[in-house]
Amino acid sequence: MRELGRLREVTFRQVGEGTGKRRDVDAFDAWYRHIVLWDEVALQVMGAYRVGDVASIVAKRGAEGLYSHGLFAAEEGLRAHYAQSLELGRSFVQPRYQGLRALEYLWYGIGAYLRTRPDIRYLFGPVSISADYPLEARELLIHFYRRHFGVPERLCVPRQPFVIPEAREAALSALVPGTDCAGEFRLLKRRLAELGVAVPTLYKQYTELCEPGGARFLGFNVDPAFAGCVDGLVLVDLLRLKPAKRARYLGQGHIEAPEGGDTFLKSA
Repeated sequence: MRELGRLREVTFRQVGEGTGKRRDVDAFDAWYRHIVLWDEVALQVMGAYRVGDVASIVAKRGAEGLYSHGLFAAEEGLRAHYAQSLELGRSFVQPRYQGLRALEYLWYGIGAYLRTRPDIRYLFGPVSISADYPLEARELLIHFYRRHFGVPERLCVPRQPFVIPEAREAALSALVPGTDCAGEFRLLKRRLAELGVAVPTLYKQYTELCEPGGARFLGFNVDPAFAGCVDGLVLVDLLRLKPAKRARYLGQGHIEAPEGGDTFLKSA
């Protein structure tokens, strides 16, 4: 765990995040599981994901036992699905392995775990935007993901919400009205490139996993304990995985989407 914590901190600091300590280790590590990607040749940790069985944690420790609880207060609409949920977080691929499909291999690990848990339908957890991103970039990202991947009902309350001023929100709405996801995503990428940054990998990955309605961002919170980054709370409905993604990561060992099956996640 000490080595995981060291590598987390090294990796997160490279993108302007991290705890500022020698190791990124917290109390939650003791009761969460860790999916670790291991290089058998170099004998090194390539990356890891932290996974929490939400129902079990809440039963033993209350809502305070969830990492996300310190960032977002869950409303009843979200709590009602805890029995079918896993919380994911603290994902990283250490610098020397980035760009080598290591993050995808971590998803194979998550899929292997999910095959042992056919009762799990939802994945949720915070995904970050570095405070090193220019303010315009953070505002544009959050506006885009609210417009195209938000929810109309309030499922959580950010404890320190990221607030976009009203005048700025109006300007963003003119630029990204929320009517053409693909076209506005291309615009988003172009503008971010002009600002010297890119769409965070996990924001792309979670939304590209699913059919429409399968991945939603429930709120955005500023985390002063993690270098002031902005965390978006994402929720993924595994019944809405794209068929190719389901086949790749889950195979036949998990719940299948019923014909015409519904999701409690609705479009914003």
